Amino acid sequence: MIKIVTCLYVLCLCLPARVYAACGEQLEGILADLASEEQAIRATEQAVRTAKADFLSRDAALREKMTNPPAGYDQSLGHRLVELRRTEVEPKRAILERLRTQHEEGRQQWERGRQLLRSQFVEARTALQEQRIDQDEYCRVREAYVQALRMYLDGMRGYRTGMDFYAKALTAYGERFLLPYTQGFSNREQWVTLIRQLERGDFLQDLLVPMTANAVRSAPPDAPP
Repeated sequence: MIKIVTCLYVLCLCLPARVYAACGEQLEGILADLASEEQAIRATEQAVRTAKADFLSRDAALREKMTNPPAGYDQSLGHRLVELRRTEVEPKRAILERLRTQHEEGRQQWERGRQLLRSQFVEARTALQEQRIDQDEYCRVREAYVQALRMYLDGMRGYRTGMDFYAKALTAYGERFLLPYTQGFSNREQWVTLIRQLERGDFLQDLLVPMTANAVRSAPPDAPP
């Protein structure tokens, strides 16, 4: 995306001054916003990688504990947790991963739309240089391009928000389930508390509900803007 943004800045700088003035100056500002958003997305994606690594570490620790449980642990509570994991926890994990996929596929659609729009903008600039269209027509294309980029920016912000929810949900999954499950082999009260919480049926709902709403809100249009 950085390369694309750089190319767009070059395009603006190469425009005749009278055309640039006639078309307004919004394009430069939106490109700067897009560059900043790309930096923010990279930071969020790093947070996702960190959360995923922590999740996998905690999951591995639980699997090791389940493979080699200590003597004397409460087997009745253990059986109950296995059941709750199947009915309450894993379905929420599946929803979480579907939402992640939905956000990632949405971003891919936004990216394809942006590439198409950029090609159309470049074609219009070439047509202006070759005097196949006049300045008024070029300005209409440019203004439409600015509006489309604003939609794209909103879509990228929605993607970043969704992936931030995903990172937080992975962390919460580990802290609310994997960690107390692992510790409960040696501390029965951890399991008692965990079972009580899971029986409420709202595991991760505080994150899944807004993440679902965000996925709907940030979905790209059926056709490029």
